[in-house]
Amino acid sequence: MNKAEKRFIEKIRTKVTKAVTDYKLIETGDTVVVGVSGGKDSMALLDILANRRKSCQINYRIVAVHIQLTDVPYHTDAVYLQSFCAEREIPFHLLQDDTKIIVDGKQPCFYCAWNRRKLLFEFAVQNGYQKIALGHHKDDLVETLLMNMLQHAELSAFPVKISMFNDTFQIIRPLIYTTNKELQRYIDIIGYQPLPYDCQYAESNRRESIKKIIKSFYKIHPNATDNIFKSIQNIDKKHLP
Repeated sequence: MNKAEKRFIEKIRTKVTKAVTDYKLIETGDTVVVGVSGGKDSMALLDILANRRKSCQINYRIVAVHIQLTDVPYHTDAVYLQSFCAEREIPFHLLQDDTKIIVDGKQPCFYCAWNRRKLLFEFAVQNGYQKIALGHHKDDLVETLLMNMLQHAELSAFPVKISMFNDTFQIIRPLIYTTNKELQRYIDIIGYQPLPYDCQYAESNRRESIKKIIKSFYKIHPNATDNIFKSIQNIDKKHLP
């Protein structure tokens, strides 16, 4: 790793530390479940939190959970994920479920995500974990914001931290200040090779259409995503109906 790469790695880790501090995402004594899919975002999150645990004053515990749904043709290499976690001294758990999620004529992505989230929640509750860390970043938030505006006529996205089921646990998103492009470079530098994503339903996912729309925004303004992200923290109520 050369000097420029080291500076970049430190920059991204600092962004995550700032998010953790700004939103009080992780505190001393916390037990954190990191949902890992095998993609770049969740694995970068796992690496960053593992590194931060070694270098900061806050003592917290991390476990990684990967979920496989047998009704989905796409599966990652669980052995590879377990090896990645072992190198960082993080316990790895593989959960499998045979719930049917592919329904004729309906969007399977919603059911897939819902069932994965359900299993992750159940794992956290059953094992007494206080927080679930997800790998959503700034671009994910902007995509969700636009999807909800276009499809549901609703101005909403997702919170950086939210308590669930009467404060049984919290969902946290420490990557909220990072971008898709930054996380891609991060995993390239640390040497993680994302597992092939060959789900046959990926192209029909509505989020992919939104991503194409957002790309066109950059022709209008180079900081399009950043500005949309900042706009939800800079609401001018005098100029809204």
